[in-house]
Amino acid sequence: MKQVLNALMVTFDFSQRGKSGTGLAAASLMSACRSHEKYHTSFVIEHLAITMPEQMKESLSHMEIFSRISNHTDLRRLDNLILACYVWSSNIINPLIALCREKGFNGKVILGGYQIHRKNCKELYPYGDIYIPGYGEASLPEAIMAEKSITAQIIEQPVNFEVLPSPFLDGSYDLKPNNEMLHWETSRGCQFKCNFCAHRDLISNGVHLMNFDKIKAELRLFKAFNVKKINVLDPVFNRGDRCKDILRYAASINLTSLLSLQVRFEMIDEEFLGLCKKLNVELEFGLQTIIEEEYKLIERPNNIPKIEQAIKLLKKLDQPFEVSLIYGLPNQTYNSFRKSIQFLLDRCDCVIKAFPLMLLEGTGLIEQKDKYGLKEGIIDNSNIPHVVASNSFTRSEWEKMDRLAKSLNTTREAA
Repeated sequence: MKQVLNALMVTFDFSQRGKSGTGLAAASLMSACRSHEKYHTSFVIEHLAITMPEQMKESLSHMEIFSRISNHTDLRRLDNLILACYVWSSNIINPLIALCREKGFNGKVILGGYQIHRKNCKELYPYGDIYIPGYGEASLPEAIMAEKSITAQIIEQPVNFEVLPSPFLDGSYDLKPNNEMLHWETSRGCQFKCNFCAHRDLISNGVHLMNFDKIKAELRLFKAFNVKKINVLDPVFNRGDRCKDILRYAASINLTSLLSLQVRFEMIDEEFLGLCKKLNVELEFGLQTIIEEEYKLIERPNNIPKIEQAIKLLKKLDQPFEVSLIYGLPNQTYNSFRKSIQFLLDRCDCVIKAFPLMLLEGTGLIEQKDKYGLKEGIIDNSNIPHVVASNSFTRSEWEKMDRLAKSLNTTREAA
């Protein structure tokens, strides 16, 4: 009789009030595995969500992580250990794998997440057996069932988003009545090519749409469970007319949840905002910078006249919104950062948030860090590196930008 392989997926999640212990990404992977035709006959999978300390005030060591894993399962009888590699978990992955091996784990190590890219995954994490770059819903079952090889493998299977099951509808996401907040997606990937961002599908450069019937069923479920806030993860929600169909349907079922949408100024029109007014919507605009010398370098062009026109329309219709900026960009200075802030202060009474630049694996900007003299440093207890100096600003000038960013109006709770 053929052995049924077992697998444990370990994710490292930030704790947020009202957020399920199983994040959307992990729940989608679990849902895809459980709906696979060979689930139960060839493999089974469990998920262990390890909650990282709130705001990372205290870091967890690889030994503490190992203790939680070993308390959950007998590593000596485990066939597959799946680890999520993100910027906040990156430094514990290698010592954790080494310790698991030392304590008797002889199965396959499968690595996935935003840090895994074909170009350098084996260099960053040399102890992996299988690496999954990109979206993992189709690749993970294949990785679990694959035979262990002497040489490391990379598995990339395209995902059919039209038939991708819903983790909300099949119970993979532990949705509770009156849930305070959850993450949701109606599409994945981004049409734009911002070189600092990891949202873009680096393989196909496409935007993948979720099945519309699934979207409607999920909205009905959220209404039935009285979900308080839905953070929509689509990098640009207001892309094309499909977003309006989604809002129309949400309005038709009288959805009362707060919908938090990431949108672009240049794509705003009166019809879209009219639909937003029928619902409880807050709009988040990722402006990043208004300085041409900066936004050209990060390949994130801004049409300033259209942005000004959109701000006037938002004010006219009294639509709440917030705008985010980035500091630590190439070519940026303290004064240019102030100009981006002042641009907004002069035109609207909105919430302004500013975030320090991170260099993420797989992005174009990390490959150009030497060209722009981008220097990283630890700025808080998260131990996550951020850009703190460059050819255009010193560490002390960055600290001035940091103080200015923290003085902005950030009264709304961050998502």
